[in-house]
Amino acid sequence: MSIHTVRQDNPRREQQQKAYRFWAPMYDEVYGYFLKSAQRELASRAGSIKGHVLEIGVGTGLVLPLYPRECQITGIDISEEMLVRARSKIREHRLSHVKELHAMDACNMSFEDASFDTISLPFVITLIPNTEGLLDECARVLKPKGQIVIVSKINKTEGTMRRLQRAVSPIAKSCGLSSAFDSASVEAWVANNPSFKLVENTTLPPIGFFRLMHLRRSG
Repeated sequence: MSIHTVRQDNPRREQQQKAYRFWAPMYDEVYGYFLKSAQRELASRAGSIKGHVLEIGVGTGLVLPLYPRECQITGIDISEEMLVRARSKIREHRLSHVKELHAMDACNMSFEDASFDTISLPFVITLIPNTEGLLDECARVLKPKGQIVIVSKINKTEGTMRRLQRAVSPIAKSCGLSSAFDSASVEAWVANNPSFKLVENTTLPPIGFFRLMHLRRSG
């Protein structure tokens, strides 16, 4: 397994890195159990093509043990503190299918065009304000006939919950989080990129709070 770092000056990125330095020691305890079911669904879809998987927002490596061993996994994250935890998990669980970890900005990746068969985004798309830019960069590094699998919390577009999300948005941003994403932004991107098809768009437990979106690219 190789480790690489790509450094970029970006105030938003620096704010998130600061927040993740705080969260890294307790991240697994806070999120591990609550997200496990949705993470399994994501890993199952991502492993449906037995090839090279890029996980964006690998964090502490919670999803890494869930991918089929026939896959080769590359992970990126903007937080080196999170990656320290992920490397420990790789050693502890002997995850030989994880080949590389990179500290890298998901909207400006250093990979060559058409490098990956699958791109996996577990609970990270809400943290990146520029959804279109992220998906454009994913499309650049994705091979023909490849797939993008997204799991995220759902943002309500109306009602009391939506008003609450807007109210807490400034606080969330200060913690390195965001409530800027809703599934319509992905649907709009697919509509503008005819080589992609949205083959699955479904809610997941608990009580439909999470959403899985599965995109496939034509040849």
